[in-house]
Amino acid sequence: MAKKELRPRIIDILLTVLGAFLCGSGCGFMNYASLGMDALGTFYDGLRMLLGLSIDNIGTVSLIVNIVLIIFLFFASRKYLSIGTLIFMAGYSLFANLATMLPEAIFTDPNIYIRATIGITGILILCIGLGIYIAVDIGVDPPTGLILYVTDITHKKMQYVKITLDLIVMVAGILLGARIGAITVISVLISGPLIAYFTKIFQKLYFRRLYTSSGK
Repeated sequence: MAKKELRPRIIDILLTVLGAFLCGSGCGFMNYASLGMDALGTFYDGLRMLLGLSIDNIGTVSLIVNIVLIIFLFFASRKYLSIGTLIFMAGYSLFANLATMLPEAIFTDPNIYIRATIGITGILILCIGLGIYIAVDIGVDPPTGLILYVTDITHKKMQYVKITLDLIVMVAGILLGARIGAITVISVLISGPLIAYFTKIFQKLYFRRLYTSSGK
């Protein structure tokens, strides 16, 4: 596998922006579909409702949450913060808002089938975006930073920490009034395998390109 030092930083940054764009867009599509979201999206949606914000402000809520997480990690363990963290936070928030408004501008009264298609597309886009972001590896997003921090201090396996935190934020979102539905169930069942699949593909493609361009 290519060494991390060989990666051209401008390419890393551009791909991180692309990953953030896709993740935010996926969140926005699921938000618009109103058939439930992934665990973190459910929490964002519940907090949005608590704050009395419109549906196309899901990205604004994610920005607020991520800023709080960054402040916490800054004092708790700065090693989880990097330029990639900031790029992801800003890009995700912006694109989540825009991706919610895009279908609103196209569809005036979508039926359940259109909404379901948009929601499932959102899951797929989100998983592709996370695959790209993880493959580039120039930092972790704030929620993942929190997972890594809790993993370190509890000495538990990361997968169990993630499942526990996902359940906590999902329940919190539901208690705040978030919408849950078919997309929530589908996301829980397929997001993990899809993210792992796309990460593996993009890692191979990215490192192969670097080896080719460097003449190795």
